[in-house]
Amino acid sequence: MEKFLVIGLLAILGAFLIKKVVKPPVGPSYKLKTIIFAMGSVPIPTVTELGNLIFVSKGKRKFILPTEFDLWQEVKLFENGIVLKRNKKEKIVFFHELYAIEPMLIHSLFVKGKYFGYALQFRNNERIDIKSCDLEELDVLIEKLCLLFPDETGKALICDVD
Repeated sequence: MEKFLVIGLLAILGAFLIKKVVKPPVGPSYKLKTIIFAMGSVPIPTVTELGNLIFVSKGKRKFILPTEFDLWQEVKLFENGIVLKRNKKEKIVFFHELYAIEPMLIHSLFVKGKYFGYALQFRNNERIDIKSCDLEELDVLIEKLCLLFPDETGKALICDVD
């Protein structure tokens, strides 16, 4: 009797897992944007100072382990660049160093597209990922970044992604 109960529970659990793997539920839809700096008709000037602070996106976690290389505690948006902060270390990224900022969907174990993120693509093929599951208000940060590069200036090409 106990064998049938255990086999029945395992069969139900197996059917549930197979269903979730074959056809996972889809997360919310996001309005993501691609920003390409190399396609602009006007090149972005090479500067070495950040300018005024525009927006700060804080991380959801207070402490990040040294082994977690792709998590950021804070992202600051300035007029001429972005500062990424992790455990008292800062990485300064100027806009003239970037090739593009590309969106990406991040899947969880059973939900497809649960979170979103952006990949900062550098001109030297380096890449830094920032994710909405780690940072609060990442969407607001990208909106403010898009406002820095209106279409009239021609410094960057901004495209909506469906």
